[in-house]
This record gives sequence, structure tokens and C-alpha cells, in this order.
Amino acid sequence: MNLVRAAVLAGVAVCTLAAAAPSTSGLRSFDGGTGWLNSPPLSPGALAGKVVLVDFWEYTCINCLKTLPYERAWYERYAKYGFTIVGVHTPEFAFSGEPANVAAAVKRLGVAWPVVIDSQHAIWDRYGNDAWPHELLFDQHGRLIADHEGEGDYPAMEQRIQQALRATNPDARFPQPMDYLPQDRYSKPGAVCYRHTQEMYVANWRGDGVLGNEQGYAVGHAVDYVDPGSHQEGRAYLQGPWLQTGEAMVAAPGSASEQHVALRYRAIEVVAVLAPADRVQVLTFVTQDGVPLQRTDAGRDVHYDSRGRSYVVVDAPREYELVMNKHFGQHDLELLPEHPGLGVYTFDFEACEVGADR
Repeated sequence: MNLVRAAVLAGVAVCTLAAAAPSTSGLRSFDGGTGWLNSPPLSPGALAGKVVLVDFWEYTCINCLKTLPYERAWYERYAKYGFTIVGVHTPEFAFSGEPANVAAAVKRLGVAWPVVIDSQHAIWDRYGNDAWPHELLFDQHGRLIADHEGEGDYPAMEQRIQQALRATNPDARFPQPMDYLPQDRYSKPGAVCYRHTQEMYVANWRGDGVLGNEQGYAVGHAVDYVDPGSHQEGRAYLQGPWLQTGEAMVAAPGSASEQHVALRYRAIEVVAVLAPADRVQVLTFVTQDGVPLQRTDAGRDVHYDSRGRSYVVVDAPREYELVMNKHFGQHDLELLPEHPGLGVYTFDFEACEVGADR
């Protein structure tokens, strides 16, 4: 399939993927999934009489992860009234289609509702989907009553859930819809969203790799890269031996010198999809503008050693939050694996804040 991501669609952050056109707007079959988590297999017939939120998501998608606190609250609040969520996990990467990895992510992220693993994109195509996250709300008769792509509009979606549930729970006393969380700053009054660096696919498996080294890409063997030192925004620069393996550039053995991947970016938040080769964790140091990350600018996956060096422990194939700057700006970021085996897939960026100087 032709994969492509967009940072903003109609002002809302989404991830996108080519898809077939849907045949109807009603609740459709989940046949074609390669497994179910938190539930036996479900069908439209088994869901009749329930209000159903079908959520297309992917556990490495930054935008999908930001919807989970709201969906968790909805499930906890309304399941007893006949509401459920069916998460359709359609992968972007080969590893994120492996059932064991999806199961581990579902557990780690606290996803308690039914999830169908759509590794072959069968359900994605049946619904004519083209984005993560994409929420489709169906009433008790399987009719589509709300459709939302991307982040945001959480209070409005919760209101639609309540309206649908009142058909079978007319005397229920529902809580006020959950407000936006503080970190979802793009939805707050006075929010400023800046033009940021676009998502970077470091390997060239899609034909649009962003490698800035003059050695370029090679197939089937490692290249001993030389970082030129002068960096262009939106390009990745490697130092030392790296090998393109499937969808990632992997730090390869064979050098006593430093290995790193470096980039220049404009954003507030930086996340990276990383993985350890052969499941052996890789401690990876993180620097910004040539020094360890300031603690006030560190992402949630960053730790510090006794020498004050900032690092992440890459122990599973997933998305890692590296940087959460206090303010928008341009910076130079560097990842330095302690030993070979670090797989680097993508870097993604967000850039909204409240009360910023224009």
C-alpha cells in the first residue's frame, strides 16, 4: 500500500494511509482480523443494541495515543449503559502488526476495551478508512451518527455518546463531558500552532527517505557513514556503520568510534519510533544543541544517569517521547546508542502552545 502521513488535516493532527472506498455508512463486519484482545470476536449482530465507537488506531501513532485518555474515560463512564469501543488496530510497520507487540502495547497503555488486530488491513479497507485516529460512532441500530478524524473535539464526541445512550437510558444522570487535558494545547483558547518539521522516515522503504549523508542508501550491506556536521532541517544524518533493515536504519557492528543519528528540527514535541534489534535493549543517549536535555524539556521516556546525561532505554518496538520543549524553536537533536542494535524508524513533531509570543 502507498503509505503517507500528514501532520495536519483541516487543522487536526492525523496520520494517513491510502484506502478503498466504503460500501455503506453502517456498522460493518470485523472479519479479516488476525486476532482479538480483551474480547471474543465481535460482529455487528453481537453489538446490536449497543452504542459502538469504532476507533481506527495504531500504537506507534502519536495522534492516536493522545486520544486514549478520553476513550478510557468514556469506556469507564458509559459501558454500564450499553456503550462499547471496538479498537481496530491497523499497523503502519511490520512489527506493529505482530499480535504479541499489539498485546504488549494494549497492556502497557491501559486499553481495556475490545481490540481487533487488523494486520492485513482488511477491516481498514472495508470501512474505506484513510487515517489514524479515526472514530466512527454508531447507534443501537448500527447507524453512523458521528465521524471524526484526528485529535480534538472530545467533549462534542462525548455529548453524542450521551445523546445516543439516552434512547435506552432516558433517566440516566450522565456527568459533564470531560474537558481537554492540559497537554492538548491546540484545543485551548489562545493556542498558537506553528509550522513544524514534517515527519521523517529515516529508512528508504517507501522511496522517500530523508537521509542527508552523501553516501546515501545501500541494499544488503552496512555503510560506514560520515556525518558532514552541517545539517539541513528535516534530514537525518548518520555517523558510523548503519544498515537498512526493512523499515529501519539499524546501528550495525564494526566500528570502535561513535555511532549517532542527528537531525535539525523545528517543533515543541519530538517523538521517535525506535526498536531494539534481536530484542536486546539499547541504552541510547539523547542530546539537544550539543548538551544533555534540560529536565524541563525532556520527554516522558527520558531518564538521567549519575553524570547528568539524558538517555532512553529502547527495550521494545514502539514510539518514544524524546523532547517536550517549553517553547517552540529550532534545535539540533542527536541519538547516540551505547552499542549497536538501535533501529530508527521515524521522527515526528508537534508544535502547539498556549500564550506563546507571536
